[in-house]
Amino acid sequence: MQYREKHQIEFSECDENAHLKLPSMVDLMMQVSEHQLEEGNAGTKDLLAKGMGWVVTQYHFEIKNLPGPTDNVVLTTEASGYNKFFEYRDFGIEDENGNELVSVKSQWVLFDIKNRKMLPADEEMMKSFNVPLLKKMPRFPRLRPQDEYQTKRQYRVRYDDLDTNHHLTNSHYFNWFIDMLGRDFLKSHLVSEIDIKFDQELHYGEVPYSCLTLVEKDDLTTSYHVIVDEDNNERTVCELKWRKI
Repeated sequence: MQYREKHQIEFSECDENAHLKLPSMVDLMMQVSEHQLEEGNAGTKDLLAKGMGWVVTQYHFEIKNLPGPTDNVVLTTEASGYNKFFEYRDFGIEDENGNELVSVKSQWVLFDIKNRKMLPADEEMMKSFNVPLLKKMPRFPRLRPQDEYQTKRQYRVRYDDLDTNHHLTNSHYFNWFIDMLGRDFLKSHLVSEIDIKFDQELHYGEVPYSCLTLVEKDDLTTSYHVIVDEDNNERTVCELKWRKI
């Protein structure tokens, strides 16, 4: 069942182009899903009491347009299916006339916080939300790191970057991706599609590198990103497609 709630976009959630920031968009997605889960006693507090948490492994975004300050939107989410180990959740942002601005598909796992390991899907929880059992896994684009990257920059995982699972919150990765692109590019381009795969979490005090290769071909511009640790181990891979404003 789809869950819906109204939201007015704040100035603090937007960039200098008056577009909703990508980290803010992800935070709004987490907010609306948390509200739905709380109604079924499966929210963050409920899971923490059991030593568990939700961890996202992959997102696919399709973005027609991004709302701006004071725009009234409707945030939507729906648990779309599950199998033995994965849960799937869809998100959306609509304008006040019901036009779709953003649609997102995502894949999640339940996580044992103490032992840091993946748990099988909770069938009773899924049944309580009327989530269908899937015979086939939904397909996400296969993401692989580039052989080489044009630029890289080192960052540090700060205390305020952590979530209740005690690792870097997934919205914060977008700060590191966007920061690599530069103001001139961001003032003239708007993201249209995003694919991101989280391979391994990042913890407090780690100092990973954000790496970027930007490829412009005809009317399509793609930025290829990877987050690697100090030993060059891949943690997260992301591809963003852009159109000119």
